[in-house]
Amino acid sequence: MLQIAVIGLNTFGKRMIDELAEVGTELIIVDRDPVIIDKYKSKAKACYIVDVINIESLSKIIPATIDAAIIDFDDKLEPSILTTHYLKQMGVASIIVETQSDTHGELLKLAGATQIVYPELEAAKRICPQILSKNLWNYIQLSQDYAIAEVEIKKELFGKSIKDSNFRSNYQLNILAYRVEDSDDLIPITNPDYVFTKGSTLLVGGTNSNIEAFIKEDAKKTHYTDSVMLKRYLKKKK
Repeated sequence: MLQIAVIGLNTFGKRMIDELAEVGTELIIVDRDPVIIDKYKSKAKACYIVDVINIESLSKIIPATIDAAIIDFDDKLEPSILTTHYLKQMGVASIIVETQSDTHGELLKLAGATQIVYPELEAAKRICPQILSKNLWNYIQLSQDYAIAEVEIKKELFGKSIKDSNFRSNYQLNILAYRVEDSDDLIPITNPDYVFTKGSTLLVGGTNSNIEAFIKEDAKKTHYTDSVMLKRYLKKKK
């Protein structure tokens, strides 16, 4: 069983506790507020109320062999940097820190964070592409250039199989699964004889530009790409 420490129970930390508890992760939670600790203690194996965090207190409650530590001090830079640095000194391999600022993120990386989480940016990555195209249902940005998206099937594909349509060659996308109309379940596609039908959607993986090209409704209409929107968003954040 994975063992995870959540240090700082602000919005992101609380959400991570809820999600990790659902999948049976062994949790250690740390916060200075006894009321918050009391609220979440039923989801954790161990709970600690710590007013001042230093390497001595952390080494007593967080094992160096822990699978990951999640830090959420609500964008308070000093405690985030110090806690990250202490965990790094202790030998914790995976240190995930929440922050809102690119500058803070860079400093936290220097302190030893292995992953920075920007909630506002992650929300923008998911929402922007869906706003900009009615043919895009869900969107997950996996890296700077690669994403997974749930897209509406083009009319030109109705009645054709994956094999007959040369889907991979024509669109430079990999089909992962499909969803039947009005269903919540994604069904993996393993057979090239799958036939595209009206009302279904596809889960595809590929570059931002190839996904954008697929969801364009009309060559005469202009849609900002996800990458363009994100560049503008990041520019505003700096």
